Amino acid sequence: MLGVMTTTPRATFERLHGGVESGAVERLCVKHDLDLLVVHGSVVIEAPLRPPADLDVACRFRRGSAQDVIGLINDLIDLTGFDGVDLLVLNTAGVVATARALGPQSVPLYEAERSLFTLAQIAALTTEMETRHLRLLDLKLMAGR
Repeated sequence: MLGVMTTTPRATFERLHGGVESGAVERLCVKHDLDLLVVHGSVVIEAPLRPPADLDVACRFRRGSAQDVIGLINDLIDLTGFDGVDLLVLNTAGVVATARALGPQSVPLYEAERSLFTLAQIAALTTEMETRHLRLLDLKLMAGR
């Protein structure tokens, strides 16, 4: 852990940025076989409707990796000193959740290769847009219309 416990999601976000500069985030991503780590949600919005209650983090494991989600969450808590980390695993997330996590306001902390975040973002947003009509049809079917 990097010192005293952080008490707010915003302070935690700043601490994670420090971990990017020190190389700690990259070491964590290599250890857990991640190719992408992103912060999203209310902590990256300049003026959210209500103060952030947690730190929303999205990750993507490399294909064929062990995907130790619990170990990753524990290491994120150790790195930040904050136990309000909300982790979304992009490998198994739905279309809408992925598009929100990789949206325009999200902040990439680690990408294993140059432009990986941008390519993932374009794919996520395009898929979300192209499948919107199917989700609306599902809602109509569930409503019995």
